[in-house]
Amino acid sequence: MLPYEINGLPLHILLVHVVVIVLPAAAIMTALGSFWPTFRRKLGIVTPIVALIGLISVPLATNAGEWLEQRVASTPLVQAHVALGDTLLPWAIAQFVIAVVIWGWYRFFAAPRTVPQPPARNASVPVPAGGVPIVVGSAEPSASAAGRAGRRAVADPYATQSSAAAAPGATVVPGAAAALPHRASWRVSVIVSIVLIVLGVGISAGTVVKVVQIGESGSNAVWQGSFSEAPRN
Repeated sequence: MLPYEINGLPLHILLVHVVVIVLPAAAIMTALGSFWPTFRRKLGIVTPIVALIGLISVPLATNAGEWLEQRVASTPLVQAHVALGDTLLPWAIAQFVIAVVIWGWYRFFAAPRTVPQPPARNASVPVPAGGVPIVVGSAEPSASAAGRAGRRAVADPYATQSSAAAAPGATVVPGAAAALPHRASWRVSVIVSIVLIVLGVGISAGTVVKVVQIGESGSNAVWQGSFSEAPRN
């Protein structure tokens, strides 16, 4: 059970500061990362982590707020604040999900922004001046070697794993080229990126607006009518 009172202050008052700082920060980071590649790469997984902290803080603040609601006067302003506070959790969940999706998409699935370099030469296989790969054959007389011509091994310094199927009867020694991880095509990447920009900016804007609305209603519930316009002294 949470300690709903700390140093004479309700826990809700302390937790709302976490919500109003961390959740909008996660929203801004997510929105910028959806269309700014450099910003997204620099932050990396930090954005989903900040969004997760904001998500966790919302139910904690709501729970502490329900405790405080039972110990203050029930006014229309308090009830309005309570009703608005219950609407923040879905936005916090959506904020965390879109932050994770944007990070995961560009980290694992989006098409690379740079063109892959040609396969590197296998330094262990010498290449003559003419550029013809050396044939790894047998030192036996030519008659015996000719009988095994269809079973010779070709050491291709620029071969890849898929090159083996191009020469029936020959075994190709692959070079240093490594297959890229599975990535989406450029067409799919562009479409998904546009969708993520729209969702990232839209959800982030909605989250910030909702936090501002709830914070304003809470301030009204606490301060409206509790002070005079003119000094009392």
